[in-house]
Amino acid sequence: MSWQQEDRALADDGDWVVVFECRSLAVCQELALVLQALAIDCKISAEPRHALLVPGPVANRANEQLLAYLSEIRKPVPQPPPAPRQSSGIAGVVAYVALLIVFAYWQSHQSFAVAWLDSGRMDSTAVLSGQWWRSVTALTLHLDLAHLVGNLVFGGAFGYFAGQLFGTGLAWAGILLGGSLGNYLNAWLQGPGHRSIGASTAIFAALGLLSAFTWRRWRRPDENLLRRWSPIFAGIALLAYTGAGGERTDVVAHLTGFVCGLAIGVAYGAAGKRILLSAPAQRILVMLVLFVLMLSWMLAIQSNSGRLI
Repeated sequence: MSWQQEDRALADDGDWVVVFECRSLAVCQELALVLQALAIDCKISAEPRHALLVPGPVANRANEQLLAYLSEIRKPVPQPPPAPRQSSGIAGVVAYVALLIVFAYWQSHQSFAVAWLDSGRMDSTAVLSGQWWRSVTALTLHLDLAHLVGNLVFGGAFGYFAGQLFGTGLAWAGILLGGSLGNYLNAWLQGPGHRSIGASTAIFAALGLLSAFTWRRWRRPDENLLRRWSPIFAGIALLAYTGAGGERTDVVAHLTGFVCGLAIGVAYGAAGKRILLSAPAQRILVMLVLFVLMLSWMLAIQSNSGRLI
């Protein structure tokens, strides 16, 4: 005799035991389906509350199965650990905003008798001829006020989150490296004769850095494909939404910056706990970023000294 036939035979004796009760009929019906799938006879009573009853002799087995089912569905879904906060992120943003505003003032007023635009803009012919520093200096120059404000807003936002995630020094070192490599790659792809300026290449490097690091550090093998790659998809969506419009937009530079940022983000993610740098190490990286900017501009002005105002 099968379990189901045995339970029904026992049920005919009228010995029914309540194994579960609640106010929700839907819950009782769900649990009844569980028991029926296990060939345990059951019925639902509506008075005074919704109750699930089974024949007395199989009550223990029914209770065990219901407890196992309820404990399984109530297991908390494991969540990725919260991102460790390495700094407030504010100091790096303040320095970024101050530097861009200072360079914008010097550029517009031709301060110190320097042809800032001619000396520092991205000129692929010059870059491919050895003037690598232009891939750095171009990040500090802007066409107009609207261009500057846009880069201040988006760069400040991405830089803020990067600073919290990596610390000020490591975050802005990665952003400067990604932006510079993006400009150099853009010069190589566009070929001689291409010119551009603006911090947007570094901004999209920051976006790629954040996207790739989030994907690399917090992905889980049990997630579905869409959820696992959602940080990268989100980064690409932001790139498409904010970096592909405008009459004088250098889309290729935005794309190369994003790709270089992705590569740096993957490297940061693969570093594991080694990414957690001490405060002195972070300060050294801040000084290194400032040194690279200063050296690049010194070389730019020196190489273009024949065009002093």
